[in-house]
Amino acid sequence: MKHVFFQKGFRPFFLFGSLLGAALVPWWAHTYDESLTGKPGLEGIAWHSHEMIFGFAVAILAGFLLTAVENWTDRKTARGGLLVGLVALWGVGRLVSVGGITASIAGLAELSFLPVLTVVIGIPLILAGSRRNYLLLAALPALWCCDVIHHLRASGLLPQTSVRGDLVAVDIIVLILVVVTGRIVPLFTRNALQDQRIQAIPGLNTAAIVAVGLTALVEIFAPTGIVMAVVAGAAGLLVLARAVRWGGHRTLASPILWILHLGHAWIVAGLLMKAASAVWLGIQPSVATHALTAGAIGTLTLGMMARVTLGHTGRVLKVSPFITVAFVLITLGAVLRVFGPWFQPQLTRTALIISANCWFLAFILYVVVNARYLLTPRPDGKEG
Repeated sequence: MKHVFFQKGFRPFFLFGSLLGAALVPWWAHTYDESLTGKPGLEGIAWHSHEMIFGFAVAILAGFLLTAVENWTDRKTARGGLLVGLVALWGVGRLVSVGGITASIAGLAELSFLPVLTVVIGIPLILAGSRRNYLLLAALPALWCCDVIHHLRASGLLPQTSVRGDLVAVDIIVLILVVVTGRIVPLFTRNALQDQRIQAIPGLNTAAIVAVGLTALVEIFAPTGIVMAVVAGAAGLLVLARAVRWGGHRTLASPILWILHLGHAWIVAGLLMKAASAVWLGIQPSVATHALTAGAIGTLTLGMMARVTLGHTGRVLKVSPFITVAFVLITLGAVLRVFGPWFQPQLTRTALIISANCWFLAFILYVVVNARYLLTPRPDGKEG
């Protein structure tokens, strides 16, 4: 399999992941008041949360890691037939909700995907001795455990009072984002603004990572109460504090930069909302969850996909006006999804529909603008 589409992990996973994400949210919004029948084991909210996390978000994460690990280690991850196989495992796994024998086959495929991905990126990381990335590697089997728990809980094999694997998975993905943004956002901003004063603060960065990791751990044992409030609150404040020298306020003229700073700000907002919702009934836990998902994960995946696609296909790092519109739409959609139901509960349905349409348009714009880059060779003739 020598087609350029299967020569770098970001190409198929960004394209297919974006198409899936674009379809899932409006589909869910328009069936919000209905029971999703014919999906044994994964119905309603369980289906929605599962596919957004283990379908959409994990696909984008896979595309990013398969590409980034090659840069970090100067070793290949998955290309050609191996990459086709990975994409096939992920794709077949999306049939997990159809029921019958197909669902069983899909379940096996889906539960194989993260272990295979772990091996594929783990081998080059370990051979290269890339210890600073071992945390990212360890996050993948942790996500797999969350997926297993989510399936067992949704199918009734675990009680509904047991730990919610989907919520822990969100925390783990946020932890990955905290690690990655701590490296790239100050670096990209410093290089673009040519200002050496823009720096990461190592001590604060480490403290923020530890605090977010503890938040995921507390989610398992005490998702509500004072412990979660303290840990998530501290995590939010530390993530905020580490960004004080990142120069985010100076990036407004550069959409490819401000979208990353905005996504990072959503992490802060989501963690602080999680802290508040743990002890105060005035904020529903779902508000905090969607600040981290529709806000942080949605914004950062779109922003990083736009940048990685341009950079790794040999294009100039300047997004088109259509992608800037996509950034505005993803932001508007997140604001409506998070704050609409909170401030105007009677308008929850309306806010959900508008937000879903914004999300859909944002990711469709990404696909329309970038599909030709993902499907064709680099103009400079280089590999990738």
